[in-house]
Amino acid sequence: MQSLIYKVFTRKFSLSLQADALQFLSEVIQQNELSTADATKWLELLADTWTKREEGKPLVEVEPLKELVAAVATGTGNGATSLTSTGAPQPASAVVGASDLFTVINAFDVPTLWYDPGKKLFTHPFENAAILSSAEAKAALFRQRYDLLKQRVMRNENFMAVSFSDQEKDRFYQLSTVDSLQGREGEHFLLFGMLSQLEEGKLFLEDRAGSIELDFTEMNSKHSTVNGLFTESCFVLVDGYVEDGIFKVEEIGLPPPEPREKTKAAFPNNNFFGGTPSLRTETQLRAIEVASDNGIIFLSDVWLDKQETMDALHTLLEGFSHSTPPIAFVFIGDFSSKPFVSGSGDTAQYRDNMALLGQLIAGFPEIARKSHFVFVPGSNDPWGQGALPKPHIAEFFTKRLGSRLTNVTFASNPCRIKYCTHEIVVFREDLLKRIRRNCVLPPTEGTEIVKHLVRTVIDQGHLCPLPQRVRPIYWAYDHAMRVYPIPDLLILADRFDPYSVNYEGCHCINPGSFSGGDQSFFMYYPVSRTSQYSKVPPK
Repeated sequence: MQSLIYKVFTRKFSLSLQADALQFLSEVIQQNELSTADATKWLELLADTWTKREEGKPLVEVEPLKELVAAVATGTGNGATSLTSTGAPQPASAVVGASDLFTVINAFDVPTLWYDPGKKLFTHPFENAAILSSAEAKAALFRQRYDLLKQRVMRNENFMAVSFSDQEKDRFYQLSTVDSLQGREGEHFLLFGMLSQLEEGKLFLEDRAGSIELDFTEMNSKHSTVNGLFTESCFVLVDGYVEDGIFKVEEIGLPPPEPREKTKAAFPNNNFFGGTPSLRTETQLRAIEVASDNGIIFLSDVWLDKQETMDALHTLLEGFSHSTPPIAFVFIGDFSSKPFVSGSGDTAQYRDNMALLGQLIAGFPEIARKSHFVFVPGSNDPWGQGALPKPHIAEFFTKRLGSRLTNVTFASNPCRIKYCTHEIVVFREDLLKRIRRNCVLPPTEGTEIVKHLVRTVIDQGHLCPLPQRVRPIYWAYDHAMRVYPIPDLLILADRFDPYSVNYEGCHCINPGSFSGGDQSFFMYYPVSRTSQYSKVPPK
């Protein structure tokens, strides 16, 4: 049996076992009388879970291994069972509760992973980031965006030359750096870098090697296609030539996206999303998704200080009370129709409004007990300093609401939700208006503006690709704003008209304004990866 353990752990997963860990696994397999096929299946699950949970730690020690063995399902038989250190089988539900199926990750808990172009891997630069970070963190912010996107670009098939022959090289794009353009006027180059305004009224392209002024006159005269919304601090690919020290742009584009499967295959041991990896297999998680066959409700701009909003929420909850409760209700701010003013009468009113919502939901006990509730703040909600990410609403305001619900999370903005195999990113920001106002190039007409927006966010790999002066971001938490790898579902809650768009395997939704609009919301179905736009019917 030890040879089988060695074959799975060492040869297949490149893990080394301590002698006592090897002996422990042998004893558990013998005590449970597993066949060779079942033992192999269980060992592979155990090794795979270790790799994900310990982020590639190659030495398997006995104590953390015992914790895994006490929780990991064998996958044998019709019902999933778990092996304890004593060898006694027990139901998986007794080991791993339903809470591991639906997890909310606050922005401040997202793993800090920086790409090292020298080592070609992701590293942990520091353990605990600080909101009031050093000036070095600001410079690192843009370097990290640059390095992250460039490694993604260079892995794209159009940039990967398979041969060094001149004939083969012509089939692939070749990236150049700004410093390599000196003395080579008239030649064509493809550059990658960040758009910036280093001088009043002039756009430049910056990369790690330097900067060069851009001239879009020729591109405009050719009516070249502009797909995406380009602002300062955007990372772009520009094609053109140098003349009199100025780069004449003929084409401009966003860095090509990368399917999530390809990203995860390139970095299999990195937990980009955050949260503790589930101890269930992907097959088990998918089976749970299919078995529940239910949806997640997303509402934005839920103004609790308006009676018509409370009436609409009552109608909404009443409608779902006659069927299986949804997996979750994700309430996205603002939760007040007017900005919160600290030290005024708004404090008591805000607390009371939250308490009334809890009382309303508690009136439907089945929903209050079985559904998850997530609350994401908007700009009008307390507290925050006007920068992103915005912390969760303080317990002072939500304690009475939270006490009435079984499963409730008050999350940051943005936040992440992991449901079974689904990775969901939720962001509340009037993003379309801000980006349109700061565009340096008009997008090509004929394409819906929301498609330009979704393309920009995903291709940039960032929720808010705007200059710091327009939308400040805490320097040490810029990584929490990443959209990398591409999630399964992206919620861009905006006061713009509701929409749903599919792009590069990501389903993107804007629920619209519930209170400020026509009381609309979206229901997302994980099984089919589709969404349904709905409205609360008028009374």
